[in-house]
Amino acid sequence: MKSLRQVAALCAVTAAICGPTTCRADAIDDYVNAAIEANHTPGLALAVVQDGVLVRAQGYGYANLEHRVPVHPDTIFQTGSLGKMFTAVAVMLMVEDGKLSLDESIRKYLPDAPASWQKITIRQLLTHTSGMGAAFYSHGTVSEGAFDLRQDYSDEQLLQFFYRAELVAPAGHKFSYSNTGYALLGVLVKRVGGRSYAEVLKQRVFGPLAMHTAGQIDDRGIVPNRAAGYQVREDGTVLNQQWVAPTSNSTGDGTLYLTVLDWAKWDAGVRARKILKPESWAQMLSPVRLNSGKTYPYGFGWYLFKVAGQKTYQHSGQWQGFVANYVRYEDAGLSVIVLTNSASGNASAIGRRVAQMIEPALVPPPAAAIEDRDPRVTQRLRQILLETEIPAKERAAFPSAFLLDRAVVPYQKHRSQLGRLQELRLFGFEELGDEAAYTYRASFDKGLLEVVFELSPSGAIPRLAVRPLSGWDEPLK
Repeated sequence: MKSLRQVAALCAVTAAICGPTTCRADAIDDYVNAAIEANHTPGLALAVVQDGVLVRAQGYGYANLEHRVPVHPDTIFQTGSLGKMFTAVAVMLMVEDGKLSLDESIRKYLPDAPASWQKITIRQLLTHTSGMGAAFYSHGTVSEGAFDLRQDYSDEQLLQFFYRAELVAPAGHKFSYSNTGYALLGVLVKRVGGRSYAEVLKQRVFGPLAMHTAGQIDDRGIVPNRAAGYQVREDGTVLNQQWVAPTSNSTGDGTLYLTVLDWAKWDAGVRARKILKPESWAQMLSPVRLNSGKTYPYGFGWYLFKVAGQKTYQHSGQWQGFVANYVRYEDAGLSVIVLTNSASGNASAIGRRVAQMIEPALVPPPAAAIEDRDPRVTQRLRQILLETEIPAKERAAFPSAFLLDRAVVPYQKHRSQLGRLQELRLFGFEELGDEAAYTYRASFDKGLLEVVFELSPSGAIPRLAVRPLSGWDEPLK
């Protein structure tokens, strides 16, 4: 006898009408079509895997607007940082081959690396705890000495850019998401294995799992069923993605092509713990332990969370006009993959909502304020929100210009439209390694915002993020 969630999933892929206690046959279609229309997303591919069975693989909208080509399950999308989990697998294959050691200094493999890198290990690159911080090319320009996304580089030239990357923290001290670290891992795999990380994946991962259309991005190649990537302006104008040189589409930080059918096969491989040894999978899916002894919910290429009390593995990616998200609700036996060809495609939210439509137990309860045990933090955030822009003294608390930019742009966009701050209440608190994450709800004259305010022990602000709310008790993400 099928469970309610199995019936709900099957309803989504049949023409039958579910009973009043489950879902309509096209409920997911209706939701996804409405979501991509509201967000001006040209196209989307969706896959749902339940208890090891692919119950939905479907396309919505257009893979190419100029030729009006619709999205199909075999439409090829770019992965963005979703590709990091595959880079991690390539690294672990080299570890199993005895060519890399997780806890050796990376200077063993790169003896010309800066002396300041001596304490950085392969494990720390995999878990974003190396101290390298944000991508060295996040704001690449064509100015002299800067990394240029439109120029090709050799591996040795890339290494010279890596070596100039600013260290934002001591190795093992904190989690700091780093594209640089994963790009470096791609170079290391080639150096010790003799083949690029993409070639390793093709021969030892994609081939054995029958992921026949998975591979490295190749802008010049003839790639059947390839989607075009787009950027959508605030006024709804759609533009083609910006061109980058082949080097920028060959690094280990996430430069792969996959279809949702490929992702379903990868999901089956993860479920069965194929390709790697059990002890390797155990390390891949364990939270990193920091120097302090505390843990951060990230493994090797995976975020590791509890959602509605259930073990959840997740990652997202964004690059060149594509946004993607892959989430495995491990305890529920449910995986959802969402691929979009828009830089503003809300893949994470769509995937989360589809999962909730299939498995109601994943629907979070209405949010409620909690006890505020540190009013000083609340007062500090209140002063920030009262200003028309982030005050200079608080700007200095951001560890890097990259993190500051990510906070300032959305903050100013919303703040200018909301009017006077009326109320600020604490709704959530979580320890993330040595840092603390506070989730607030802020009421203004003309609307509501959720504000995530992270603080380090030193008082630095690793993250300030805002999003509009439809209601005060809207569930926490």
